[in-house]
Amino acid sequence: MELFEETYIGNIKVKNHFIRSATFEGKATDDGRPTEEIKDLYETLAKADVGTIITSYSYVADYEQPKKYQLGIYKDELIEDYQKITETVHQYGSKIIMQIVHGSSNGQGYKDTAKVLAPSAIEHPISKITPKEMRQEDINNVINLFVKAGKRVKASGFDGVQIHCAHGYLLSQFISPLFNHRTDHYGGCSENRIRIVLEIYHAMRKELGDFPIWIKMNSSDEEDNGLTNDDFIEMAKLLSSQGIDAIEISGNKWNFHKLNERAYYKEAAIKLANMIDTPIILTGGLREMNDIISIYQNSHVQFFGFARPFIKDTHFIQTLYEEIEQ
Repeated sequence: MELFEETYIGNIKVKNHFIRSATFEGKATDDGRPTEEIKDLYETLAKADVGTIITSYSYVADYEQPKKYQLGIYKDELIEDYQKITETVHQYGSKIIMQIVHGSSNGQGYKDTAKVLAPSAIEHPISKITPKEMRQEDINNVINLFVKAGKRVKASGFDGVQIHCAHGYLLSQFISPLFNHRTDHYGGCSENRIRIVLEIYHAMRKELGDFPIWIKMNSSDEEDNGLTNDDFIEMAKLLSSQGIDAIEISGNKWNFHKLNERAYYKEAAIKLANMIDTPIILTGGLREMNDIISIYQNSHVQFFGFARPFIKDTHFIQTLYEEIEQ
């Protein structure tokens, strides 16, 4: 079946349509250095025919760390360790993308010492952290941090970089009216709220050339007065028109009632895929081939990401194949 055959995500040739979506492992060192455990995990996934592996989110700033034992990409000294990982994964024909992130008030591994930034100084309803509202100087610095991280990703031998704009971290707070109450050109309408993301993308593109740049975005906040599907569609269309290489669609991961549902964000993914040519990756609530085939055959959504299934079984791709054979 075509889903198990070679294809392209933008300019990356991949061995199938299946992606290991970014999943926190909690196996890095205190300072974000990858360990042998992480290398072994990614090697196991590559051996098990995962076409593309997206690393767990890797922090770009040395003044904050969203979660303890999280991967980091905030200094050049980490590059050599990541080169060992990418070389290992490539031995098995898989591709590997690094996801990069700047945290915010939704959580900090070391909140007593972290400098916590956000579009607006609003206490987070879950963490109870009140961040510092970013000035233009802070915004410029964050853009520069993403650019430097992107250069390290490329130097480490990864096949691309994914900007994390979902799950309540800094960039997803900018696109959300729940957290972005700014009155300047970074707040208000959807075009303003996506501005920092576009500025990061263009600054990275200038430095990285045609190196693949992906993004993971919330398709909505799934809350009153929050980011809507229509907001997301307009933002994603802007990113597509300006050359982003792939868009992974996610949502508000705190809505745990969704755990019994399937293909959580397929409506947004199908709608967007019908509007743009940029590859769309649908992630969330995909647990068996029946969740995938009808979407693949009846829409322009061609790529599918998985998190929990690979935690349960690193040979999940083989399980999907066996479902086809039965």
